[in-house]
Amino acid sequence: MSDPGAYDNIVPSYPVPDPREVLLPAAPADGFEEVGEGRELEADVVIVGSGPGGAAAARVLAEAGKRVVVLEEGPARSRFRRSHAHTARYHMQEGGSMVARGSAFMPIAAGRGVGGGTLVNSALSFHTPDAVLADWAERLAEPMWAPEAMRPIFDELTAMVGVGITPDVVAGENNRIVVRGAAALGHPGGLAPRSTPGCTGCGACNFGCPVGGKASTDLTFLPRAVAAGALIQAETRVSQILVEDGRAVGVRGQAFHPDTRVGGGPVTVRAPEVLVCAGGIGTPRLLWQAGLGEALGGAVGEGLHVHPGSAVLGISPTRVEMWRGATQGAYFHVDDQPGMLPHTFQAPPEACLLAAGFVGDRLEEGLEVLPYLCGCIVMISDHSAGRVRATASGRADIRYDFLDSDVQRIKDGMEVVAEVLLAGGAQELLAPVHGVGRHRSAASLAEALVDKSIRDFTLYASHPMSTCRMGLDPASSVVDGEGRAHLLPGLRLADSSVFPTSLGVNPQLTTMAVGTRIAQRMLGLA
Repeated sequence: MSDPGAYDNIVPSYPVPDPREVLLPAAPADGFEEVGEGRELEADVVIVGSGPGGAAAARVLAEAGKRVVVLEEGPARSRFRRSHAHTARYHMQEGGSMVARGSAFMPIAAGRGVGGGTLVNSALSFHTPDAVLADWAERLAEPMWAPEAMRPIFDELTAMVGVGITPDVVAGENNRIVVRGAAALGHPGGLAPRSTPGCTGCGACNFGCPVGGKASTDLTFLPRAVAAGALIQAETRVSQILVEDGRAVGVRGQAFHPDTRVGGGPVTVRAPEVLVCAGGIGTPRLLWQAGLGEALGGAVGEGLHVHPGSAVLGISPTRVEMWRGATQGAYFHVDDQPGMLPHTFQAPPEACLLAAGFVGDRLEEGLEVLPYLCGCIVMISDHSAGRVRATASGRADIRYDFLDSDVQRIKDGMEVVAEVLLAGGAQELLAPVHGVGRHRSAASLAEALVDKSIRDFTLYASHPMSTCRMGLDPASSVVDGEGRAHLLPGLRLADSSVFPTSLGVNPQLTTMAVGTRIAQRMLGLA
């Protein structure tokens, strides 16, 4: 497992995006009502999943004249409300209840809806590090994954989704603290690249965008695909991949009402090309539920990476109100700690109180310091790994085991983040780690972390990847370097599940590039 090494190339110079040139009217999609007692469709390509990989592929294939049907489990239209429970119900896979067992219980988030995870993420849009792409190209013996070959794709995609550096006017004080602190300590970084050309800095990205200012795929790739003839069938959970004469020839699922969950008619799409893009959890879960886990070799669901980490909170002498401003609008990296990429986070007041441990008899104390809290996440490119299976009911069965070395990397990263927060203006430090307490120096916080195990940490992950990875050997990979299943003709995968290694940066833009590249290869263009 290689670390991404230097991060110098992940933030090129971007022009200021014009939202009028990026954000299109939301892609129309059929839902539960259109299925009725059942629906049977024919296509050249059926795509399962409308997130960054599936939507990017749909755009390329539809614009090339292919008949494309995109199937999506989530709602046909955004159901935005600034409520975690509401977002979990409508726009998170399994209602936001997926948890990995193993070294510790770790919630894992994955989005759904027309737009997939792009509806409910922070829209951070880093380029894949050159070192990672070079490593992939070597592992796969495929020069099309090399940095120089991928650069035109990244250039096209960043323009199409309006990637730009977070403007200071919408950054908010939490992001400014990290920018000041990183600059004071000489760490590369600053305001972050995000695909939010219409951002107003409301800090609600993880619930959806209330102003339509985020370039989620329902406002970018999918409208283009529909304009070229693609059909989107939402509110449909796929559970079968149709196989005839040793070849994938379509998929079958069932519609369900997005509010009542009442099951509707069956949906069958027959196509000579089946492209599964349900994400790092959803793709292996579907393959196992469809009875293909063993048939596709021993690697389906193996090698799960999640970019684990933790956070450090600071207490500033002046008001911050960290729930205001661009979500995850600042980042930095440290040259002698490859594979560690801290960035800010925004959270609603109740989440801030919970993360800092201000509950029960500490609530009054928490309410006093709440407006003064600032925070930054440590994210590592993990060497640890897990696996994904499907239960008898079709839910994800996830396990993840931490290596001691990764736990130490998280602790080391937290010390660096603490230094940055203090240099940016914070005076005291907290961490969502049991029994750590309050500190006035990074060294003191680091000392308090020494004897803590991973079970003491409040964990959360939202970057599942590498569970159906690309590779040359069917014993250790599911698809080849073009996304084709080694052992089932007609089946391809094109999402974060195919990453050969842990990525090291937020995966949205890379997943879009993977979907684009594999779709191009399907057309013989790459």
